[in-house]
Amino acid sequence: MLFILRRFFHKAVATSESDTASDEKLPLFEDSEKAKHVIGYAPSPPSKSWTKHKKLPLVIKLLFLIFAFAFTLLSGQSIINYATLGYNAFLRSSKAYYHVACSQKVSVDEPISIAAPPIAELPVGAKLLDRNGWEPKCSSSKDKAHDCGLAIDSEGDLTYWQSANVTPGDVHWIVIDLKKKSNVHSLAVTPGPKSIGGSVRKHRVEVATEKGIWDLVALGTWRDSGGDKYATFEPRLVQFVRLTIVDSTQDKNFVAIGDIKIFGVDTIPPPVANGGRWNITLNFPLVPVTAFLNPRTQNLTTMSADEPDRFSVDQDRKTVSATWDPKNGIIEGEILTATGHDMFCPGTSLDESGRVIFTGGSTSDAISILDPLANTWSTPEDKTTHKPMKLQIPRGYQGQTFLPNGKTFMIGGSFSGGNVGDRDGELYDPTTGTCKKLLNVKAKFIKMDPVQSANPPDKWQQHHPWLFAWKKDSIFHAGPSKRMNWIFTTTTDGDVKDGGFRKDRNSGFADGDAVCGIASMYDAENGVILTAGGAPNYEYWLDTNHMRPTDGHRQEATSNAFEIRLGEVEPGTALKPKQVASMTHKRIFANAVILPNGETFVVGGQSQGHPFRDETWEPVPEIYSPETGKWREVAHHSTPRVYHSWAMLLPDATVIVGGGGLARSETDHYDAQIYQPAYLFTPDGKTAEQPKIKTIDKQLYKIGDKIMITTNVQVDSASLIRYSATTHSLNNDMRRIKLAVATESNASNKKYSMKIPNDSGVTLPGYWMLFVLQNGVPSHAETVQILAK
Repeated sequence: MLFILRRFFHKAVATSESDTASDEKLPLFEDSEKAKHVIGYAPSPPSKSWTKHKKLPLVIKLLFLIFAFAFTLLSGQSIINYATLGYNAFLRSSKAYYHVACSQKVSVDEPISIAAPPIAELPVGAKLLDRNGWEPKCSSSKDKAHDCGLAIDSEGDLTYWQSANVTPGDVHWIVIDLKKKSNVHSLAVTPGPKSIGGSVRKHRVEVATEKGIWDLVALGTWRDSGGDKYATFEPRLVQFVRLTIVDSTQDKNFVAIGDIKIFGVDTIPPPVANGGRWNITLNFPLVPVTAFLNPRTQNLTTMSADEPDRFSVDQDRKTVSATWDPKNGIIEGEILTATGHDMFCPGTSLDESGRVIFTGGSTSDAISILDPLANTWSTPEDKTTHKPMKLQIPRGYQGQTFLPNGKTFMIGGSFSGGNVGDRDGELYDPTTGTCKKLLNVKAKFIKMDPVQSANPPDKWQQHHPWLFAWKKDSIFHAGPSKRMNWIFTTTTDGDVKDGGFRKDRNSGFADGDAVCGIASMYDAENGVILTAGGAPNYEYWLDTNHMRPTDGHRQEATSNAFEIRLGEVEPGTALKPKQVASMTHKRIFANAVILPNGETFVVGGQSQGHPFRDETWEPVPEIYSPETGKWREVAHHSTPRVYHSWAMLLPDATVIVGGGGLARSETDHYDAQIYQPAYLFTPDGKTAEQPKIKTIDKQLYKIGDKIMITTNVQVDSASLIRYSATTHSLNNDMRRIKLAVATESNASNKKYSMKIPNDSGVTLPGYWMLFVLQNGVPSHAETVQILAK
């Protein structure tokens, strides 16, 4: 979070240059109002393309094309189909990976749509800047044969800069003067020879328009592997680029860099009025697919799968993770093995004590629980067998939610667990130490219509359900199927009742199935749920005919949006939703975050669902305002966030958006970005003064209690937003409660009270972020724990 980050360097960067002499006090984040250049859209460069890895001779590629065309003429097949197939030989590996079915092996070398732009070596709009005339300066060089000029000589790791050894804790740096101002948006580092070690690991990247005025744009930890490592950020018009190396691989006291490339864009789009800004990029040593905030430490943990850049099913029982500590800026990787659980594509939720509960996924029958204070993972004991607990029904892609009675409910799933049929409802009860099937809570109730792109169709109808715990021990299933349901779990075998359709109460306009759309309970006291986007098909292109644009079943994502108001009816009664203004852009695989002011921020996604590819991605986020019932576009971002991306609110009222990919190097995104909403800025673009919670009477409450606080300024509203976990565009435990603020004694004392709603179906027990607001500007959050009575 921006407000609590401190320098993570042990010592300052030392240099004889006047432009870096004052770096010792340089903060990780400079004040946003110092940013002189507008952040805009520019696609980020991918990892090295397949053609570079494989080094397939050009003549072989040309022969392949000639053969394809000759075969076409002889066979009478479509020239377009074979030309498309031939062109893909230039672009993609034929390595197989587990596609959305994960147990269904699919090759990535299928022809792409002729309507979609092919994956190129550089993204559209980006270019490799000409290094001619650049002037590098560095902290040290081992000798003249390893001078830092070799880091920009375009020879890769054939020649390399190697620094002198330094005392452990000291840092290395290199500053590159581009000799002219350019719209810089990315830096790529080629490691030196693997045999000597010393590749960049922990690092930060800064840019400057003028000497000595540095702006931090990226920081993090790169993984120890071959290939270029990227730091991509929103473009800035700058002349100087500085890379600082905090530590290097194999615990070397030097750094070895074969090559540094810098990318730029021709133009930077103008700012979006009331659109906020994109700030720093965080680089992770993995492709972050799943994320959660630890409510006890506020650290952000991300996960990929059993490997940092790919996944398998029911094989390696481990999870690659990386955690960002915002207090010092450090990102550390860790391989989780304690529970024998590959936590890829799991069910996720946080319980009353802040424990993070992961179920199923690649290890389809496993349960893992994180103790947020001890930061240790464990598997609960099955008190019937006295063995490590397992799910009754193996599953992945399920929906999951914590319940007010302390139990955890899950249903659905499709990608792992073998051919077990429908994944019916199941209840984990930590008190009895059991997982129990709910025989009456059948997955058939949440199924979507079969679609031709599902292979086989009967397995792809019950994934990623939107579930919301609610009053009177009920759960509302809001989608993504067009039919909604009420689920009850307190009887022996549970029960399901009709919840109606997502269909406008007045016009009769009906939503269809909305796979990987968004759902946010932005007003929990009234049970208001916003749904938007999604598509009938998980995979727009995948079917037996492969990529024929005329196939009649193909349907893009929608921009449909609805409000569902649970508070209008008794649980168990069919609802009549209200259609609201559609999003500006069609989206599947987008992510939603509820903001402290009650608005919903929606980011990323694509109009044609295509896992592991970035074509048709949407670079313009938008925000829904409940007050106006309309959407507005906000600041563009430059890194595609589609399948396997995520977004989450941070306690300083900013949003972190990350991930995407995990199967193809061209579209693997090893990073996350911080978005600062418009409420953090004044109308003239300066940083707004956020109100502060000076004191709070306690951190532990029960539902119905009063919260007492004092603030530094008079405030007019407050809200609670629950800590949660997210993966695959799904975040079922996320919800917001708007709190009425009552002045205690007189306004000048700035002492206030707020009453917590007295219903655990509204105030789902657990950890919450408490924000106060002044004229729409939120404070940094206080973390409070709220218990059921």
